Amino acid sequence: MADSMADSFETEAKELQLVHRVALSSLGPGGSLQGVQANASTGVGVLSSASRRLFESLRLRTWHARALVRLAVQPQAEAFGDGGLVAAALASALVQAVRSGSESALDRFRMVRCLEGALDSLRRRMNRDLAVDLGEVGPVRPVRDLDWSDMGSLVALVRAVVAPKAKIGATDQEVDHICRTLVRAFVLAVPHSTLRRPEVSLVTVVGPPAMESYSTSSVVADIPVCREAERMLPLSGPSVVVFNTSLDVDLGRNDGCAGPSQEFGVTVEARSGLRGSGEAAMGFELRLLSRMVAVLASENVAAVACQKTIHPFVKQELALRGIVPIERVSLRHIDAVASCCGVDPVSVISEGALRSIRSHVGKLEGIHLRRLCRKTVVSFEPLADAKTQTVVLTAPNEIAMGELAHSCRSAVAVLTSALQSPYVTPGAGFFEMVLSSTVRSQLPSPTDRGRRLERSVLESLAGTMETIAGKLGGGDSGDREASLRRSWEFATRRGLLDLVMSKLAAVEYAVDAACNLSQVDCTLVCQ
Repeated sequence: MADSMADSFETEAKELQLVHRVALSSLGPGGSLQGVQANASTGVGVLSSASRRLFESLRLRTWHARALVRLAVQPQAEAFGDGGLVAAALASALVQAVRSGSESALDRFRMVRCLEGALDSLRRRMNRDLAVDLGEVGPVRPVRDLDWSDMGSLVALVRAVVAPKAKIGATDQEVDHICRTLVRAFVLAVPHSTLRRPEVSLVTVVGPPAMESYSTSSVVADIPVCREAERMLPLSGPSVVVFNTSLDVDLGRNDGCAGPSQEFGVTVEARSGLRGSGEAAMGFELRLLSRMVAVLASENVAAVACQKTIHPFVKQELALRGIVPIERVSLRHIDAVASCCGVDPVSVISEGALRSIRSHVGKLEGIHLRRLCRKTVVSFEPLADAKTQTVVLTAPNEIAMGELAHSCRSAVAVLTSALQSPYVTPGAGFFEMVLSSTVRSQLPSPTDRGRRLERSVLESLAGTMETIAGKLGGGDSGDREASLRRSWEFATRRGLLDLVMSKLAAVEYAVDAACNLSQVDCTLVCQ
């Protein structure tokens, strides 16, 4: 039993070291650890260090390592699209420090409390009034407002996300073109209402070089088009209704209803009082959808855009009435299409929805088919005041496109987060060095064993931040002031900015994950 437990702890330690090594080796523009992917049409290509995809490919066996990825990497990637490698490197280092430096559950508890206190201190001190002295350079502020009117600052923020992942043979000129295209699309898509998110769609086209990427105010959707719709397009000035539910038979539509309901649908019942058969429900569904088509025709609707499928009978009815059926618009395009039309999508098919369909009728400048290389797409052209943008991203092969599309989506996520907290910091590891210096300034004196434990875990936190800074471009150096100055100069020369909100979130996710996993370990040891 003891041997089995020892083997388990050893396996966990090895996988934690693997996560730490993979994260550190993949950081920065010169990350040495890269994945290789083979493709039948384009040969072998190199995958970049996209954190979520990288750790998914590791196939970790122990729950400890998998939990660390889920607690630190995945939420960071979902919230900001960037910074997952920093979170993984910090979390794995802290967990190893707590495990190796403690001899009892009480030791681990004390080290966890120390980490939580250090995180609270960083949250308080990282404010706009903080200044760092760089010697000859003079005092600089590591945190400043993002200037939304300065194209250079916005491009610098996007470049810090795209450039490190551009291990696809893209030149600096191509990366700069893609960054400027993304920034222009995002700024034009920022809505007047602060409650709405910018609608920036991304359509990929494999074949042309990256320099042919461009943005357009139309919503370009790469979706299959049936022959009926293809024959009826293009349309000029059409009225459109957008559905984010299916226009198909749904036999379970009324399962959640306690009785007949005119708002959410009508419960089908037989004359005997028993629930109706499948045939009766099918007939009711088709009649409801047929009435929906009649209402659309009475409102002079010229096209229907549906996120999901349209029943063949409904599709035929729409075509017979001169309404273009466009189905399977997909979740990533449907909100942009609705915003382009200037209306909210219809979310439920019911008697109540039939009565309110007039409020969901929107207007477009036109709908037409476009041919992008070997791909046919549907272009929804908005009226002049619509806040929608589509980035048509081009790349010479599928592998390059996969990497480029991933980094561009991450950049849009970072820009969206910048609307909530528009504070930026120089890139290239500068902020990590500032955080490290802040932590080191609070190291306790090793007066007793408890203080020594706290000091060791804080030194691990500060040392890992310095290592990360070196990987991001600052260079490894025993002189922290020299490292700070070097990372500042590198970030200034390369035009790199990082989002403070994303950086602090990576540290918070890492510390929280390390504390939670260490506390779980304590519980297991006590049992």
